[in-house]
Amino acid sequence: MIGRAAITQRDDGALVDPRTDADWLGWVAAGAIRNWCHDDLLVDWLSEYGEQHGFRRDDHLPGYNRVFDLSRFLMEQGRRFEQAVLVDLQQRWPVTRIATRPDEARSLAAAEATWDAMKNGAPLIASGVLRDPERRTFGVADLLVRSDVLGELCPDAFLGDQLELPVAAMRHGRHYRIVDIKFSTLHLLKDGGLGADSLSVMSQAWVYNEALGRIQGFTPPAAYVAGRAWKQGGARGDRCWEKLARVPREAFVRSRDEDLGAVVGRAIAWVRRLRTEGAEWRVLPIPSVPELWPNMKASSDFPWHSAKAEIATKLAELTILPRVNIELRAAAHAVGVTRWDDGRTSATVLGLDGEHGRMLDAVIAVNRDGGEVLRPDRVSADEERWRVPPPAEAFVDFEFVHDMDDDFSTFPRKGGQALIFQIGSGTYRDRSW
Repeated sequence: MIGRAAITQRDDGALVDPRTDADWLGWVAAGAIRNWCHDDLLVDWLSEYGEQHGFRRDDHLPGYNRVFDLSRFLMEQGRRFEQAVLVDLQQRWPVTRIATRPDEARSLAAAEATWDAMKNGAPLIASGVLRDPERRTFGVADLLVRSDVLGELCPDAFLGDQLELPVAAMRHGRHYRIVDIKFSTLHLLKDGGLGADSLSVMSQAWVYNEALGRIQGFTPPAAYVAGRAWKQGGARGDRCWEKLARVPREAFVRSRDEDLGAVVGRAIAWVRRLRTEGAEWRVLPIPSVPELWPNMKASSDFPWHSAKAEIATKLAELTILPRVNIELRAAAHAVGVTRWDDGRTSATVLGLDGEHGRMLDAVIAVNRDGGEVLRPDRVSADEERWRVPPPAEAFVDFEFVHDMDDDFSTFPRKGGQALIFQIGSGTYRDRSW
């Protein structure tokens, strides 16, 4: 099944054309699997059902100030960066834009317009709407780039792939590839791919690539990610199109011990399960399903960070402890230990030994009810170096901001300026500060 028919028909020819909210219930947007990739599934539940259970979003809490909301600022910068990319590309090629509103992700007309632009050989298609009736996934891809144009933009993108492959669905003989745009510095591996910390980015690109493959009759061996700069080993670059991150279709995710496609499949299944069963779940006093235990090592939890922290405090969540991740937590849960304030909780139970284990035991001990507020009561480490103060000491502390406040006036070169905005200094003399 290729071409226009692939938008609404499965491989067996069955028609799949969702129209109502009930029809869309089983469809999963490419961006909806983000929290699965971050092992932060409680955030998904809070997004769907949190307010029904009395939890409030961070941006609905008293004292919230948009000016200090870094997550929102970065999202807005991401949109500005994408616009800068398109403005730059428009100086060299025509850019066909499809979706202009978020709700058009579900639009059949927009999906068909995307196919029409591909069939007509548009060099660049921005915000192309893609559907995969076989997997019931959909989304709006930042860029669909015609193969010859991608070769001009970034000659290294194909890494030995043939530029021109037979594409049955389009007479012009070219094919398209996905380029996702991210307002970030790409941390590239030796092979040009991304590491496990970019799993959500890789998964989203993979979903788009599969949908693209169905419609054009050829699934590219890789999708791509464009960033504002890149790092690869000791090499650095500060131009958007110098290097793209490659997301192979057959990528293996070592941190999950399975192929990227399998990771995506389980993530999609989770979203569907959450929608059909999640309304009956409870997070307090004890999570009713294992997935609702908070992961306090996952920090990309806006706008539910405060709610997640509140739940973690009430549960005495183990991942609050230093160096305790969800794998160590699972081992503790397996022997019936679920709270850090449980008398049985120890580094041994959690699987930590050596210096890290001793440090963890000390942290647990000092935070238990009745424990000392400060340990040790006398500091002896390196005592010979600091016990007798020198005649005078000076202390200097710097506060700085990164280069995120980019106005994109220098695009494709990365802009913005990292700045030291505050220097605190003090002296300690004759036991006086």
